[in-house]
Amino acid sequence: MDNKTLFAVLCILFNSIGVPCFMQGNTKTGILRIVLGIVTCSVLFAVNAIMGIILGIKVLKMTDEEFEASKATLSSGIPK
Repeated sequence: MDNKTLFAVLCILFNSIGVPCFMQGNTKTGILRIVLGIVTCSVLFAVNAIMGIILGIKVLKMTDEEFEASKATLSSGIPK
């Protein structure tokens, strides 16, 4: 499994708890997702899960070159 596929699967399954952020080395964003999810009584967990599905599908449709070029925008976890 290549890095792009692994990232997409992790986005789909675990975006709500910030695993893709930790995978890309963005620890502050990952911790912020966990804390805000707990503080908002899991409302943000649900929102991040839906965003993760969208982002994961978008990453799976990208070519390897597009994935490498868009790593900076993917680290936020928000599809653009």
